[in-house]
Amino acid sequence: MRASFKFVSLRLLGLSLLVLAMPSGAQTESPQPPLLTVKEVMNAIITPMTTIIWGAYDLKSDAEWKQVENAALTVLAAGDLLAHGGAGQGETAIAAEADWQEYNQLMIAAARQVITAVGKKDEEALSSAGNDALYPPCESCHQQYQKQ
Repeated sequence: MRASFKFVSLRLLGLSLLVLAMPSGAQTESPQPPLLTVKEVMNAIITPMTTIIWGAYDLKSDAEWKQVENAALTVLAAGDLLAHGGAGQGETAIAAEADWQEYNQLMIAAARQVITAVGKKDEEALSSAGNDALYPPCESCHQQYQKQ
């Protein structure tokens, strides 16, 4: 089980690095429309990475800490994508809403808290960042925007 988890994590890290390497619309002359729907970003990027963050406890090795840091960096990058909406119908309009932007900024801020906790190898701060800072905006956003 642990070996397959590492394989999946490496594949997700590769996808994450691809996302991070993509130029943002602010850096290009003509902004490119979103390539992924919000659901695709959530299912392929956010959910697996937040699962790593929320499941991080009793971290013993530098590699385990690095995996959590990479997950937080990926959430941060995905938050940048979600700030502009997705390729689905109406998703760019929804992303312009104040509530969407607030939830997204809270998620990004929580990811930064995770990165800080990892830098200090502070599991208590990591737990607080995940449970007290990351979980609430995720849950609130899902309650408001997730289609039933």
